[in-house]
Amino acid sequence: MKRSKDRRIKKLKRNRILPSLIGLCFLLFLFIILLAVIASFTVVSTLYTKMDQCNANSERIAYAYKNVSEGDIDKTGENVLSYLSFSPDIDTVSILSADEKPLWSSSDRYPDMSSASTFSIRQNGTDYTYYIAVEEDAQNIFEFEDEELAISSDIFDFIKLQSLNKMSETSESFDNISIIEAKLWYIIPSGDYNVCVLNHIHVYAMDFIFILTILGTAVAMLAIFCIYYVISFIFVLADQHKITKIIYTDMVTGGNNWLHFTTHSTKLLKRASKKRKKYAVVHLRMRKYQSFCTCFGVKDGEELLERFYHALRKNIKRKEQVAYRENADFALLLLYEDENTLSERISQIESSICQVLENIKLNFSFGICLPEKGETDVEKLYNNAYIARELLCEDNEKHIAFFDIEMNKQHLWEHKVEDDMEKALLNKEFQVYLQPKISTRGEQLGGAEALVRWIHPTEGFIPPNRFIPIFERNGFILKLDDYMLEEVARKQSEWIAKGRKVVPISVNISRAHFTREDLADHICRIVDKYNVPHDVIELELTESAFFDDKQVLLNTVKQLREHAFPVSMDDFGAGYSSLNSLKELPIDVLKIDADFFRGIDSLDRGMLIVSEVIDLAKKLDMKIVAEGIESREQVDFLIEQECDLIQGYFYAKPMPMDEFEKTYE
Repeated sequence: MKRSKDRRIKKLKRNRILPSLIGLCFLLFLFIILLAVIASFTVVSTLYTKMDQCNANSERIAYAYKNVSEGDIDKTGENVLSYLSFSPDIDTVSILSADEKPLWSSSDRYPDMSSASTFSIRQNGTDYTYYIAVEEDAQNIFEFEDEELAISSDIFDFIKLQSLNKMSETSESFDNISIIEAKLWYIIPSGDYNVCVLNHIHVYAMDFIFILTILGTAVAMLAIFCIYYVISFIFVLADQHKITKIIYTDMVTGGNNWLHFTTHSTKLLKRASKKRKKYAVVHLRMRKYQSFCTCFGVKDGEELLERFYHALRKNIKRKEQVAYRENADFALLLLYEDENTLSERISQIESSICQVLENIKLNFSFGICLPEKGETDVEKLYNNAYIARELLCEDNEKHIAFFDIEMNKQHLWEHKVEDDMEKALLNKEFQVYLQPKISTRGEQLGGAEALVRWIHPTEGFIPPNRFIPIFERNGFILKLDDYMLEEVARKQSEWIAKGRKVVPISVNISRAHFTREDLADHICRIVDKYNVPHDVIELELTESAFFDDKQVLLNTVKQLREHAFPVSMDDFGAGYSSLNSLKELPIDVLKIDADFFRGIDSLDRGMLIVSEVIDLAKKLDMKIVAEGIESREQVDFLIEQECDLIQGYFYAKPMPMDEFEKTYE
């Protein structure tokens, strides 16, 4: 998904810039081609025009020598010299005999016939042949090949050179500057002679006035278009900057969003691997944010997140990153030297953001992932930090957790449990195990406790401590409790139908159930489907439920007892027990936690405490169940103290209901 998003953003940027760049490049290319074509056409056409004029002058002179005898050549030459004064483009006229012997020249110069090229023309139905040779001391801008006249490839360099030379050597006006100069011999057979005319070809700047005007206009238009496109390009870049800012801006905090964080953090991590810098990816969450929004409103909650962001920005150094993620989560990329200094810095950051609200205590938790060398997948690193933070309990005083491989395994296991739990419930993979409770009067069966075991089709036997905490966090424990209650009621109904003597079976009711005020009616509906007497279904609740909504708990317990359900308090003595709960809760059975019996064999203070608890419970008219009993000495002590029921491995481990049925027929 991220890669697809990045591609779309890059395409958007490219689509905004490319049209202007392509348009500008295309315009420049078109102008250069047009300029080259016009310049080439103008130069070539002008040269050919000049050469046609020279050809016409040469033919007129050749006509003057037609039918002239050898003795009259000099006289004819004098007439030609007078003609030359009116033709400044003709430099020299020379006469050669048919066998190329010099006969006469106006300046003692003759062409090199060996280098002459032959050309043929047709006039009035008659073919005429003439020759063209390049003057030896003139720069060659012509090529003669296969009787075709061509201009050499260095003509433009020649024009440039001639123009610079003329501009530096003369004070003439621009119109009279000769841009191109060439000297060509036109050799025309005329009777018994070869009339050779050396033409001095000049191309003046004036000849290019029109084309220069056109080119000047084109340059002006090009400049206008270039300015337009440059301005347009600047506006495109400005718009692009605005678009990028919008793309990278979070709508809640007004700061950098997750896309900005992942993009820039990836670049920083790649550079860090080369420069031996170490980064940490941190997942930060404000605890109880939903409660804050419930009390003060969503708008105040969003304003609080914005203030958090700005407080975090003040604690972020150059080449570090921070961004708002979602809900009350923030992502940070921090430089660090070692874990201790990193923990200290995070504590400083926490202290800083806790000062955002002076009169309200704020709680935060941090998950930290330290990338290995070469790791640049920001999404994965952040998820690892998220896993580390998730494994911190909400009521745990510890607020910083570093990610390790075991955390990832635990996280994957939680996902597998959550993926399979609904199907497991439907397929009855959760099985009810019963652990007997033995009466101290004759050591006979006096009851049992229903315990859940998960028999997974691929994982096999899964102990409760691997899935019960997960169910308590995600709420699935409510369905599991109902399932266990129904399975016990169904089995009790079967035993009653068979005429068996039934004993009370205790079923755990999670503290999460006590948030609903109709819990008693809900339990009655489940049990009454099987027509089971309520007094053989004992409902166990933990003492920790007393510290939630006490009034709802008291009302629910009262209603359950009114419906004849025995109510027991499980794990009394585990953690921080409150005698006040014994005073206020009208319970029927008190289960003493196994931790009370640690050390009884050595006659320590535990014996005195257990003895007093049993005595106190009897005075409150409660039955006593001691769980976790594993030795004969413990049993004898409890019998002496007149404990009602004993539960533990000394008598039996939890067993499937069918095995329980066979064992205690």
